[in-house]
Amino acid sequence: MKERGPSAWVFGLITTVVVLFLFLPLVVVIAFSFNGGFDAFLWGGFSTAAYGQALQDTTLVGALKISLEVATATAILSMAVGLIGGLAATGRRWPHRLLFLLFVVILATPEIVGASGDLLWFVTLGVSNGYVRLIIAHSIFGSALTALIVRGRALGLEPSIFEAANDLGAKVPTMLRTIALPLLAPALIAGGLLTFTFSLEDLVTSVFVSTAQTTPLPVYILASLHSQFHTDIFAIAVLVFLATTVMFLVALAVMGGGSRSRMRRGLRLLGTTSAVGSA
Repeated sequence: MKERGPSAWVFGLITTVVVLFLFLPLVVVIAFSFNGGFDAFLWGGFSTAAYGQALQDTTLVGALKISLEVATATAILSMAVGLIGGLAATGRRWPHRLLFLLFVVILATPEIVGASGDLLWFVTLGVSNGYVRLIIAHSIFGSALTALIVRGRALGLEPSIFEAANDLGAKVPTMLRTIALPLLAPALIAGGLLTFTFSLEDLVTSVFVSTAQTTPLPVYILASLHSQFHTDIFAIAVLVFLATTVMFLVALAVMGGGSRSRMRRGLRLLGTTSAVGSA
């Protein structure tokens, strides 16, 4: 039996440290969500009471509902804007390159700077609806992120696919609907999921643009730190984590090979249409 050398042990140790560094905070949150004590940071025995308390706390559930509604609307808006912006940024002329650079600048801008600008913009325009302010502010980052993901996917598409569709007599809108959109679906879904997640946990921007009537979950948790941090906060965090994990797994299952099959069906449909038209 071959013995493991020192390098294998070193690699295993480094891997263990990295895994602990990444997942230890999550493990602590899950563990303390079963804390039976009233104080979140003092262990009072194993209990699941925190989950019942979290679901019965109308203020906490209301904050979670606001976050979910804002994140869903943000993801949808970012997917729509990101699809258009990502396709527009694939060109080689200077306006297309400038658009690509603007997307990069949005992602590289410190969040505190963007949040301050958003607040100034909303106050100047007189936008007082908290939902509108949150959705627009979160969508700026989400749209840029989705656009860059779509752009990377679009640049990897084979031009021969569109040449074949063009030979079959397909117009540009038809090619976009039956070929480009199915092939870009994984990038759109990935951008939408990332945007949903970032919106759900966004704190800095939400603190600046939210109102008293539309307090999302991160802002509510921050406010709880100034009074008494209870275990129900950990419980609701674990429930959100489980929900987003399941959502990601379902999305991965849906994306697994589905886009190419839809593209092939689109090409067959174009071929059938062309044959019928020539007949």
